Amino acid sequence: MLEWKRLQRAAWASLAIHLIAGLAMAIVLRRGLETNPDLGDRLTFLAQQPGLWRCAWLPWNAAALSILYFFFALDRAHRGSAFRLALVLTAAGAVCDLTAEAIEMVLVPGLARRVMDEPNGLASFLLTHRRAVLLTGFLANGLYTTAVWAAVLASWKEYPRWVAAAGIGVGLAGYWLSAAAWVGSTSGLFWSNVVLVPCLLLWQAGMALDAGRRALTNQTERLN
Repeated sequence: MLEWKRLQRAAWASLAIHLIAGLAMAIVLRRGLETNPDLGDRLTFLAQQPGLWRCAWLPWNAAALSILYFFFALDRAHRGSAFRLALVLTAAGAVCDLTAEAIEMVLVPGLARRVMDEPNGLASFLLTHRRAVLLTGFLANGLYTTAVWAAVLASWKEYPRWVAAAGIGVGLAGYWLSAAAWVGSTSGLFWSNVVLVPCLLLWQAGMALDAGRRALTNQTERLN
């Protein structure tokens, strides 16, 4: 029962944190990313609002840790080689993710200020950001997505069809996002996230609800 309660809490926590992170992206971070087509405004925002930019990344730091804890709880609940593989992949993904986010938080605002003073520093700014995108959007996301596929394929018979379908949606949109990050497609990054985030939230909600049901069933069986 403890394992299913842990999975229920981990799924709800990850869902909530990813929702907050999504809002931070939509409200704040988009101004400092490629989603802002005005390069001058993007650089000005990064140079003048580094505190806001860094604070808006904190939910994404928490999201990386929450997805790691979710897969830890999933491994503990199901106990199988596929779930252990998913946990290992997620741990590797979280390292890449947090490294990329540290680059964005620590280095990018300073490089933006330098560009404002010395325009010839633009290449360094763009290259540093590109490396961060490849680390998080391509590598970390690819590892997370492969972990999702491992978990979904190993457990799809154990969950309602809509939960498995949401997991497949996460897997497909996740690889779409990684491909978009690799080729540097801003529109691909945007639209893959439009599909990925709802699928992820739905999948984790389904996992949380099912884990709660299993915990209650186990508790009832013990009482009887």
